[in-house]
Amino acid sequence: MIIDTFLKALEARRSVVAAHGRRVSAFAVRLATQYGLAPDVVESVRVGALLHDAGKLLVPECILTKPGRLNEREWVELRSHPDKGLDLLERVGLDDRMREIVLHHHERYDGKGYPDGLVGSAIPWAVRIVAVMDAFDALTSPREYRAALSVDAARALISREAGTRFCPWVVSGFLSLPASLLDHGSADSHPACYVPDNLPVASSIHATRVWTATVACR
Repeated sequence: MIIDTFLKALEARRSVVAAHGRRVSAFAVRLATQYGLAPDVVESVRVGALLHDAGKLLVPECILTKPGRLNEREWVELRSHPDKGLDLLERVGLDDRMREIVLHHHERYDGKGYPDGLVGSAIPWAVRIVAVMDAFDALTSPREYRAALSVDAARALISREAGTRFCPWVVSGFLSLPASLLDHGSADSHPACYVPDNLPVASSIHATRVWTATVACR
């Protein structure tokens, strides 16, 4: 109930951020399901992804919508949103995995992310899933400074950053998802608290295949 109330506040004050969170949540649930993660883990991914950008409630809108490059002060302000989000959500009742998603979704696999510079396996599995789907939705959504990329173009860019920005195992799973599961319309069609009815158990999921860069760039 408290989470629902917070989501409504986010929708009212930062509707673009809220819509992004809904899409990232839907995409991340699909990828987590692909890996056959336990239902409680998938639920953490779902809620954590919905709220991952909650800290942007405390970032001035002029920074979030600036059409040009951010200056140093603005960039520092924007980079503070994971910490601010965790502070905002302190009383919401998030589990540890949800808290990790909110705080660490901008960490990079090579350790060059923020806020803590986590490297490789130090980044929780659920966080790595949300990070890839967060980037995918950002790339395929229009911004003030660029048009939205196609699904194939976004896949190619993410594929090239496997092992540097993103976990290569998560990228492999992402690239194996059918394009029909990565459509913005299908993600937006689900309400914020959507839970899949046909969540499969781990034994029903086969290992994902590697979608090569050649296929990704076609």
